[in-house]
Amino acid sequence: MSLPPSIRFFEGQLLCFEPRYGLGWYRLGVSDNDRFLDFTEVANAGAFHIRVRRTFDFRGEPRGVVGLVEESGHLFNGLWAATWTMLMGEFDLDTRLCLRWDIELGPIEPDGEWPSSPDTPPAYAGHGGVLAVSRAAIRLFTERYE
Repeated sequence: MSLPPSIRFFEGQLLCFEPRYGLGWYRLGVSDNDRFLDFTEVANAGAFHIRVRRTFDFRGEPRGVVGLVEESGHLFNGLWAATWTMLMGEFDLDTRLCLRWDIELGPIEPDGEWPSSPDTPPAYAGHGGVLAVSRAAIRLFTERYE
């Protein structure tokens, strides 16, 4: 199990995503020459909020969320986000955070059982981040366990 069924209670709510360097960030829907995205740009933009539209499952268990970024002035503001856990374990979004969420962001709401990758710019993919109920929850968890 990755996420508890209670993740569904966050539909309609704001969650905080903090990008991490991880395994890289890049642009989608562009030529190979334009895919590179310097993580400094993402790090400087900082954490952002996602209003959860829906959750999605993998093999019958909750795995991630789809929502719209609501962070005025942010690099990703107004983009749709699909984000999911990349580690197995028993996580929540408050005190037992998963330290590896991948994310894809784009201008069109992702669809499908597993959300489709965006290919219309501006679109991004990131292999590293943390999703939680708040920035404070991420900070507290990070101080305690990293």
